[in-house]
Amino acid sequence: MQELELPPVDKIEVLSLMDNFTDTITPGNAIARRAVRDADPFLKPALRAEHGVSMLITITAGDEKTTFLFDTGVTEDGALHNMDAMDVRPGEVQALVLSHGHTDHAMGMLGMIKRLGSSRMPIILHPDAFLQRKIIAPDGRETNMIPPSLNDLERENIELVIERGPSFIIDRRVLVSGQIERTTEFEPGLPGQHAEVNGNWEPDPWVYDDQSLAMNLRDKGLVVITGCGHAGIINIIRHIQGQTGIDKIHGVLGGIHLNGRAFEPVIQPVVDALVEINPEIVVPEHCSGFYATQRIAAAMPDAFVQNTVGTTLIFDAAST
Repeated sequence: MQELELPPVDKIEVLSLMDNFTDTITPGNAIARRAVRDADPFLKPALRAEHGVSMLITITAGDEKTTFLFDTGVTEDGALHNMDAMDVRPGEVQALVLSHGHTDHAMGMLGMIKRLGSSRMPIILHPDAFLQRKIIAPDGRETNMIPPSLNDLERENIELVIERGPSFIIDRRVLVSGQIERTTEFEPGLPGQHAEVNGNWEPDPWVYDDQSLAMNLRDKGLVVITGCGHAGIINIIRHIQGQTGIDKIHGVLGGIHLNGRAFEPVIQPVVDALVEINPEIVVPEHCSGFYATQRIAAAMPDAFVQNTVGTTLIFDAAST
């Protein structure tokens, strides 16, 4: 694999606009700055938690700050509601990166585009994000995974960057991984998923459109951000290490898809491999699941950080 140069950044701030969990009194720390509660918090709209992900990410390099969006949540207005509840008024958002096409990451896209404006905000995604998909449970129940609509996006006159391979945004300081190579024996993708291909429904467990982000925090190593992590968090980290030639992992945050009975047998191998990689900060979110989150917290107590809706995670090269 040819190494891709990833210039360093000085600070990364990740505001959780949507996640599965909210708690207004969870204490913060040097990494996690919680949503500010004023004197009359119960007179304002409460933060909303939903089964979905949306992050507003700001990077600082020298004197320059740049903001972009990663995923948009499961409802058209959920992440927007939380922005309003926190009085968040982002300036110009440079790009929107879609981790993959599942509904809980993409359904808020049109609402976010209408709020932020589309004229200078390209959307970066994998071509498989537009596939019609469904999950078939062992008992035969089906759940449709509604993808983003290519026609709707084209009507909005949005610049679409559709890539299978890696791409960059923000002066090449943010790597969008593209399709992740599957190399581990213990990360199964998403059993039960099917996709419609040429009019036929076919097994599609690998979720090849699942892609992640990476930034190089000056002198500290990579910060890796996932949506669901269907490719497997260990596959993702190893792939990005190979892409960048940077082995040191400073932070891992986002979905580590280990929720549900099908994933319980692989939780421990994943946790063991994550301990071996030894990131300084680990923030499981969204679909990571209670049991996996608890095992990560127990195995890596100094690295573990609990996320909540409204939390800003701060990765600062200047901190000790």
